[in-house]
Amino acid sequence: LHIPYHVKQPIMQAIKYGKDNNANMILLNGDIADFFSVSFWEKDPRKRDFAGELNTVKEFLSALRTEFGRKTRIIFKLGNHEERLERYMRVKAPELLGIEAMEIGSLLDFKKLNIELVKDKRPVRLGDLNVLHGHEYRFSISNPVNPARGAFLRCKAYVLCGHFHQSSYHSETTVDQHNIAAWSVGCLCDLHPEYLPLNNWGYGFAFVELWDSGKFQVHHKTVK
Repeated sequence: LHIPYHVKQPIMQAIKYGKDNNANMILLNGDIADFFSVSFWEKDPRKRDFAGELNTVKEFLSALRTEFGRKTRIIFKLGNHEERLERYMRVKAPELLGIEAMEIGSLLDFKKLNIELVKDKRPVRLGDLNVLHGHEYRFSISNPVNPARGAFLRCKAYVLCGHFHQSSYHSETTVDQHNIAAWSVGCLCDLHPEYLPLNNWGYGFAFVELWDSGKFQVHHKTVK
């Protein structure tokens, strides 16, 4: 979503699809917050408003909890943009490290909203499906044909990732006729940011059906 650079219409379509299909878990798979204000990339000082960014993310999370109710599990996995906060403190304000009130879960009211945090670049397992944000590897996933193929070449396993803001699919069959597939999911944010106005991005999300056996089905959705 890259809040506050999110786009309402595709977000509402994703929420409606989840509600219509009785989603019982929501995985926010990284870069929900943009954290523009604490980025080390060149920034427009006129856009620095960290308090405003935090408030907008909290408003979104609170609305999501209201839409799906207290019984729906919500997991928030850190992406490279959320990791900007700790990296900023390590360099600019190391005295704040380790203070609970300055950790992302406290700043975004995770306890109040009953939201689970996944950090340290850990994958999320949905049965046999591995979910990554897409920045976890020491050397990033390359994109020679499409992001899904790049993720497949890295993981050699069923994998779904975001990060690239592109919807793509790749599958291969092993010598023993076992099919392995990979998906990359589109984004729900501004498709033409100032730093990259021309790109291959597109709106999208995924809905995953999961059985007790670990088998799954990915419903890969694009939004116009």
